[in-house]
Amino acid sequence: MRALIDRNLKLYFRDKVAVFFSLLTVLIVIVLYVLFLAQVQIDAIASASGGMISDDKIKALINTWVLAGLLSITTVTSTLGGYATMVNDLEKKKLMDFKSSPMKQTYYPVAQFISAFLIGTIISLVALIGYGGYIHLSGIYTFSLSHILKCSGYILLSALMNAALMGFFVSLLKTTSAYGNFSLVLGTIIGFLNGLYVPVGLLPNAVQVIIKILPFGHIAALLRQALASDAANACFAGLPEQVVLDYKEAYGILLYWGDKKIAPTVSVIFIVAVLVVSLILFALNYRRKRSEI
Repeated sequence: MRALIDRNLKLYFRDKVAVFFSLLTVLIVIVLYVLFLAQVQIDAIASASGGMISDDKIKALINTWVLAGLLSITTVTSTLGGYATMVNDLEKKKLMDFKSSPMKQTYYPVAQFISAFLIGTIISLVALIGYGGYIHLSGIYTFSLSHILKCSGYILLSALMNAALMGFFVSLLKTTSAYGNFSLVLGTIIGFLNGLYVPVGLLPNAVQVIIKILPFGHIAALLRQALASDAANACFAGLPEQVVLDYKEAYGILLYWGDKKIAPTVSVIFIVAVLVVSLILFALNYRRKRSEI
């Protein structure tokens, strides 16, 4: 199995285009925020505070919030990118070679899952070190060890869940063309599903419900709590507590179901449940597809 994992990782990281496109969403979001979207938050914060908050505190809040959103995206797009090898193997009938080899049949899908998890984790940690390092070293905001450890834990959880979920989705596809189209669609809408392109609180109620019943919004909220919650508290220090809570709800740092706040433990349990169900569906669908070859 280790040889299969090594093969998948080498094929992925050897393809510079695949690696670039895994990070492309990060670059696009940064450019969008620098040019357009950051001003929306600046205006909202200035309006809520009556102009009492310093630019430095606003910059710290916006940058930590964007970083959390970016990480919730990269764990999706990079794990999906890790399954390109499986689609290529299926289309080019390479699965027949693995099927006829003495290797245990369970090794192949397990190796694909582990490879996708490792790719998602590595790419996301690179994004954390790159953008997070810029925030920290430029003096915009100082991350504590607790911030980093919490964020890293949520990255691992998100990469695991997305590796299982993307594995199930990809197991439904048969060609690289279908895989490419699916990647394009998911890469386009994921920024909306995690409340990065448009804050959750600004969306219609029906859309907010959709975001809350999908795992992506929960991952984004956990990462925002790890990275941006303290920055929000510092930014709105001295203002009524309700101002801070309203901002956190509007910008997806806290999720509510009706009037009840969704606790982080509930989000974690939900994500783990999606992980387990997705793994089962992935295994069942791969087994069906293998029998058809």
